[in-house]
Amino acid sequence: MSVIELRDVKYVYQSQYQRVEALRGISCAFEPGKVYAIMGSSGGGKTTLLSLMAGLDIPTEGNVMCEGVSTAEMDLEQYRRERVAVIYQDFRLFPLLTAAENVMYPMELRGMKPAAAKKRAAELVARVGLPETVLDRFPAMLSGGE
Repeated sequence: MSVIELRDVKYVYQSQYQRVEALRGISCAFEPGKVYAIMGSSGGGKTTLLSLMAGLDIPTEGNVMCEGVSTAEMDLEQYRRERVAVIYQDFRLFPLLTAAENVMYPMELRGMKPAAAKKRAAELVARVGLPETVLDRFPAMLSGGE
């Protein structure tokens, strides 16, 4: 079963001056344990697609499903807090915290003990293929890919 599935998703940005169809009938599924890449030209709708998958917005038409349930029917605050995470391409890190502290921060906000958060941060860094040495670096010391 797919963790996230998009079914004929359409998204329109509308202002009083302009109407832009960012997505037109996108259907795809993402299975657990696999790595996916979303590629396209600037303005092609990649960020819009990810925002819809993360529950930051609701499609104009169609459905974004998480484990068979439409995000339109979910408590989106809970979905965003417990089910998905968004990591932006631009740095959104606290410059005075190490990489480990930046990863630990949301865990500690949710009440996780610092020792458990530090252990989980190391696990997550390893899971994405980064060396453990990045944990002690500050954002200015990291490359864009890190």
